Amino acid sequence: MKRVTAIDGHVHIHPRADPGTLLDAAARNIARLAGEGADPCLLLTETARTNAFAEMRAGHREVPGWTIERLPADPAAIVARRGTSRLQIISGRQIVTSERLEVLALATCDRFSDGQSLDDTLAAVQEAGVPAVLPWGLGKWLGHRGRLVADRIHRGGPGLMLGDNKGRPKPWPAPKLFREGRGYIVLPGTDPLPIPGSEVTVGSFGFLLEGALDRDHPAADLVARLHGLRHQPPVFGTRMTVIAALRAQLALQRAKHAGDVA
Repeated sequence: MKRVTAIDGHVHIHPRADPGTLLDAAARNIARLAGEGADPCLLLTETARTNAFAEMRAGHREVPGWTIERLPADPAAIVARRGTSRLQIISGRQIVTSERLEVLALATCDRFSDGQSLDDTLAAVQEAGVPAVLPWGLGKWLGHRGRLVADRIHRGGPGLMLGDNKGRPKPWPAPKLFREGRGYIVLPGTDPLPIPGSEVTVGSFGFLLEGALDRDHPAADLVARLHGLRHQPPVFGTRMTVIAALRAQLALQRAKHAGDVA
């Protein structure tokens, strides 16, 4: 059996999430859906208000049941261990543009300003030398914003890809930009919402890369591999049902009304 790395490409560790539960779920979900032999990896996409990666790397945020190891040669990656389980966690950022679109900057500790235009945001991420992802979001690719995303991905650029997430209900048709024949790379991830219990979905939707990431430089290795992708990587896991997606959106609205979500 060929060795593969199974990657959840869009992960948030929200302030109220239990990081131990999240890592337990990620390891369990990836082993179940991608195979016991797959190396599990989480790509964090933190907002301007969260710094879970830095806190874990510095030892300021405990993860019950897990030991966090720093990688001296790669400041954008850490390794979480529990018994025989080994889970790679790679830093990254989610940026909100002036058009209220999201951009994911992958495998980096750099910080980027919210509120800039889509073009300026992508230019900043590309200047940092890391992959940039335009992730699908409910209602965010409609109308003017949808045309903006389509225009920007058509123009391309180094390391520019699209993103899918678990919250796009199973029966919904794929966005036109995802459809085969267009040649765009789509990186899936769970994108857990800031609602109670969402951390258990982490690791249940993602993509596979052949082989293992470099043990000492996993973030740098991942950047090189993503920049070199020429074909869509295999996907593992599943998206939500319509009912589950509706329940999640209702829970999100309740959390916003209660002031639990900024």
